[in-house]
Amino acid sequence: MPAITTAQHAAFPTPSQNLQRELKDILHQGQPAAQDLLEKLLQIPSTSGNERDLVMFIARWAKQNGFETDLFESSETELNAYRQATLRHIPLAGRPTLVITFPGRGPGRSLMFNAHSDVIAPGDPQRWTHGPWSGKISDGRIYGRGACDVKGPLASALAALLALKSAYPQGLPGDVRVEIVPGEEDCVGLGTLTSYVRGYHPDGLIVLEPTEGQPRNASRGGVRFAIRVQGKAAHGTVKWLGIDAIIGLRAVLEHLELMETEFAVPDANELFARYPLMRPITVDHIEGGNWQGATCDLAGCAGYLELLPADDIEAWKKRFQDRLCELQQNGKASGCRLDIEFSEDYGGHELSAGHPLAQCALAAMTDIGLTASSMSWRGFNAGCEAGLRWGINQTPTLVWGPGSLEQAHGADEYVELKAVHDAALSFALCAIHWTTLPVK
Repeated sequence: MPAITTAQHAAFPTPSQNLQRELKDILHQGQPAAQDLLEKLLQIPSTSGNERDLVMFIARWAKQNGFETDLFESSETELNAYRQATLRHIPLAGRPTLVITFPGRGPGRSLMFNAHSDVIAPGDPQRWTHGPWSGKISDGRIYGRGACDVKGPLASALAALLALKSAYPQGLPGDVRVEIVPGEEDCVGLGTLTSYVRGYHPDGLIVLEPTEGQPRNASRGGVRFAIRVQGKAAHGTVKWLGIDAIIGLRAVLEHLELMETEFAVPDANELFARYPLMRPITVDHIEGGNWQGATCDLAGCAGYLELLPADDIEAWKKRFQDRLCELQQNGKASGCRLDIEFSEDYGGHELSAGHPLAQCALAAMTDIGLTASSMSWRGFNAGCEAGLRWGINQTPTLVWGPGSLEQAHGADEYVELKAVHDAALSFALCAIHWTTLPVK
């Protein structure tokens, strides 16, 4: 992982100690309200396709706090010039996008925080110690679906926006915005596309995700795959006359494990070198069998192939498909026919550690007392909304937020409240650094 050196941020002067104290005081005084806001966000179910109530609640909060808001819905027709709108997704009708603006006073650089409003389903509530929609606080943690992915990071950004508005009533030199977009858990990039087509093209972007509170300068691309395994039904007592698709599927799953090992080329990207799997293949859905007492004639699985920022997505689709087809060609699929489809794909991104936005983030981290030697640049180990604007116009982008992927998507998802409050200060300081940079 590239180490961070003190020299890298020497060009970014630290905001005055008075200003830092003022921001800390504002955020400290606002902690109860920020905590209450996060509790309420977690108590509103917002699974993919059901984001509206959450977004409307945040829109009311923003208006009550004196921010400009742009609340809108987009249709697939408006977006059909872009490929993302043609991929498999839950229809956009009834799924609003919200952009909250703290307007700048001059021609400074603009900064956007991006959060997705949807969360995955919580699964069996009985597996949760605290209810998935409870917003329960215990031992300094707040629990609930979306606590770290990404309602906790969103609460940090909203608290930062409120603190900046209090400290700079006339505005920073550039606009600071928070956009809340639908559907990241359903179709990565589509929600951000609604904002992009609306005309929001920030000079810098921070995508809110759980990154242990440290900025990440890269993120993964990925592909959603579905594999159908076709066999032949026969009565169970004469099953040798059939072709069992479940046995074929077992061969597919074993082959996917081998492919994951094969794709894990060492040192393919040093920003992802610390992770055990360079290109993870995750099967998240399996199905098969229509009738009892018969060999299975159709089975299948679906999941994600996670890629590196520079990977050619179409080339990797072909490689993935070719490697699976070898099973059938070599007679190792137990006589089954394999069909492979790709329903979703999304690009990653990689920002130079020397880019001014990365250096502003580093300056903000050192402002709050972290040393350069305690930090290192690395990639965010998942796909996210970062790739959309990066792919269209190379918008400088970081992924950043409190919490960890280790808590995301599981029962008892949580985020540390201290991490949420600390991130708010880091975000506010980064916004100050970025918007006050000279505009060339």
